[in-house]
Amino acid sequence: MKKLNIFCIIIGIICFLVAGYIVTDKILIKEDNKIEIDEEKELKDINSHLSKIGSPLGWLIVKEGIDSQDDNGKYSPKYNYNYLEKYENRQLFVMEYILSYQDNIDSFTVLSAGDQSVVEDTPTSDFTLAYLDYKIFNKYYKELLGEDFKITKGKMGNTKYDKDYVYFDNRHPGSNGVYVSMITSDKVEYKKGEYIASVKTTYSTRLADILDKETSDGIISYTKDGNNNIILKSFILKK
Repeated sequence: MKKLNIFCIIIGIICFLVAGYIVTDKILIKEDNKIEIDEEKELKDINSHLSKIGSPLGWLIVKEGIDSQDDNGKYSPKYNYNYLEKYENRQLFVMEYILSYQDNIDSFTVLSAGDQSVVEDTPTSDFTLAYLDYKIFNKYYKELLGEDFKITKGKMGNTKYDKDYVYFDNRHPGSNGVYVSMITSDKVEYKKGEYIASVKTTYSTRLADILDKETSDGIISYTKDGNNNIILKSFILKK
């Protein structure tokens, strides 16, 4: 009888410990899912960052749209789709960001689309191919996306420059006036190790006409490196 009582006591203690572990674990998981942050500071940081990258990032909406436009030249944004998932999109975003600084334009090697000879022209001109030195490109790529760019995974232009240079997939011809004016955020949370920013994407007049809407809501997720720099992870539009 004593042995039975001792056995029951041991079982009771084990059950108590297991229950305590489960409750504690749930609390910790809940805390990991959402941690309190200084939202005012985070909003200031992310909006400052978006003021620089918003239009280049938004160009991915145009790029994906051009690939699926109808006979009237209209298309719709892709919803619930991570615009930064495809490697070629990441490559194009960084290129557009680099081109947003006029001083960088002269760093590109521009070729004639015909005989592939070097020409004096801008990277976004019609009937040209453009490349940027890998080291220059990778500096920005790592700054924005937190990793080194792999040429073999990116989009190429099928020229001799593909080995040591990064190809710029120029989608600008015929797209004058088509762009994202800005992306802004009014809410930031921290969940599961990432910052989640609720954002509004505002379209230019011509792009709004093509999309039949002036703005789109979405989310941008990001982390921060050791120097507190924002590292983008995803950009998704929501219906």
